[in-house]
Amino acid sequence: MKRKLTLLIIWILACANVNAKEYNASLFGVLSDGVTNNTASIQKAIDYINEQGGGTLVFYVGRYVTGTVYLKSNVYIKLQEGAILVGAASPYEYKSQATVQGLVIADGQQNIGISGKGVIEGNSTNFLKTLKKLMDAGYIKKEPRSSLLAFNNCSNVQIDSINLWDGAYEALSVTACKKVDITLISIEGKNIPSSSGMLLKNSRDIAINNTFIKVANLPLTSIDNQNLNIQNSKTNTGTPLQSYLK
Repeated sequence: MKRKLTLLIIWILACANVNAKEYNASLFGVLSDGVTNNTASIQKAIDYINEQGGGTLVFYVGRYVTGTVYLKSNVYIKLQEGAILVGAASPYEYKSQATVQGLVIADGQQNIGISGKGVIEGNSTNFLKTLKKLMDAGYIKKEPRSSLLAFNNCSNVQIDSINLWDGAYEALSVTACKKVDITLISIEGKNIPSSSGMLLKNSRDIAINNTFIKVANLPLTSIDNQNLNIQNSKTNTGTPLQSYLK
């Protein structure tokens, strides 16, 4: 019995160490020059970490341009202070999966998250300018509403201490998810008229703590959620986020 217990403890610690392992994004060819499109390199890193059983992809100081990347189970992204994940200016760089579309998206995944004191920046001025040109020319018929972060049908999602800035639409979209922890995040639309805060829909067991939102439109839209708990969270005007619950 004692031997079995020892083996169980070793197995649990081994799993914890795998998931805690950190990978420097630069090792996968990801460049922080603010110009290079890193979509393929970041996705390669996420895929690799997922195949290894899990871990954290770490970005250090710099500007990392990317289009849509797909977060996978047991993979976490950590943006250190000074690290900025910048959305590409072209609408063609934003993809969808199931019902979600955004910069960092996940569908049907578990044990995922984004943390750190860095920034996810929507680059909305350039994005909206490019989108208008393409729509005026008839190349794009319908305006794509891409979130900065979008999760659908996921579980055990952690979003911690990150800054979500300059999004053209919703900064964070959570649909049909369970066990979502949102802590110490800052959402700022940077005066973009179409910017919104969080969209939470058909999800359960959501905790929002110490969150700040400053956007042009609704800071929070909550539709058919269960066990949504909000504490110490407010808008730039001091209005508690609970005030926006239906």
